[in-house]
Amino acid sequence: MATEKAGYRENLALLNARFPDKDMLSRGDVATFMGLSYRSRVIDRIHFNRTTRLVSKSDFARQVSV
Repeated sequence: MATEKAGYRENLALLNARFPDKDMLSRGDVATFMGLSYRSRVIDRIHFNRTTRLVSKSDFARQVSV
């Protein structure tokens, strides 16, 4: 069984506190959470769903964890 990345649960808790009513996040939500501009190149490194252009909170927490 795979182990969670360090900080995953903490990141997920922060996302749940910041966006309690959302399961999927937009680029704007991700930028706001990270304190970056919507057009930041860092946002381009986050993998969003190609069709919906959204990312789940759990997937985003995994991507930003160490």
